[in-house]
Amino acid sequence: MVKGLINPDDKDQNFQNDIKLKSTWLLFMHYQSNNIIGLYSYLQEHGDKDIEALFSDAINLFNALGSWIYGETSPKIIYPILQVFVKNANNSSAESFSHLLNYINWLGNNLYKILEDNQWIEEHHYESFTIRKSNEITTGLFFMWRIGWLIVSMKDISKENKVPNLLQPLKTLDALFDAFGGWVFNQEGLANITQSFQELEKIFEMEFAPIYHEVLEETNKTRNNIAKFLQKL
Repeated sequence: MVKGLINPDDKDQNFQNDIKLKSTWLLFMHYQSNNIIGLYSYLQEHGDKDIEALFSDAINLFNALGSWIYGETSPKIIYPILQVFVKNANNSSAESFSHLLNYINWLGNNLYKILEDNQWIEEHHYESFTIRKSNEITTGLFFMWRIGWLIVSMKDISKENKVPNLLQPLKTLDALFDAFGGWVFNQEGLANITQSFQELEKIFEMEFAPIYHEVLEETNKTRNNIAKFLQKL
C-alpha cells in the first residue's frame, strides 16, 4: 500500500463528521492531492501508460475543484471531470493498482454524494477555466499536492495508531495549502503564503511522538523547498 493510505472503509465515519464543516471542499482537495501523489509514486515505479493518463485526469479534477473553491466557476464543472477520472481508474489494466483504486472509488463516491445532494450534477456541463501558465504556478501546484498529501498522511497515522490528530500541524498545513490555493487559482498575492510559511516554521520547535517521525521529515523537506521557492520570487 502506498504510504499515507489506509483502508477507505475505516474513514467513513470520520469523513461524515468532517463534511459538516465549511472546509469540506478543501478536504476533497487534500484527498485528491493524496491520489495525485499516489499515482505519481506508482508511475515512478512502473511507468504504466494507463496510469500516466490517469495522472492527468487526477490533476484535471484537482484543478476543477480549485477553480470552483477559489475562482468563479460553477460547482457543476466538477461532476463530468470526476466521472472521467473514476471511470478511467476502474478501466485501468495496471497491475498492483487495487490500493489506489479502492481509495479513488471511496473519494469519488463521497464527492458524488455531495454533488448529488446539492443538485450540482449535469453530465454534459461544460465551463472553461484557466490556470495561469508559468513555472512558478506549476511549482505552486506541486506544493499544494505535497501539502495535501502531508495532511492526509498525518491524519492516517493518527487513525492507524488510535491517537488524536496533530491539531496544530494540521491547522498550519491547512492554512498554507489554502494560501497557495488563493495564489494559484485566484491570483492572490504571496503575502498569505509568506505568513503561513512562517507559522510552518514553528512546527519544528515542537515535540511529537516517534510515529510521526517519517511524515515530519517529509514536511521538513517540503518546508526547505518552499523556502527556496520564496527566495527566488
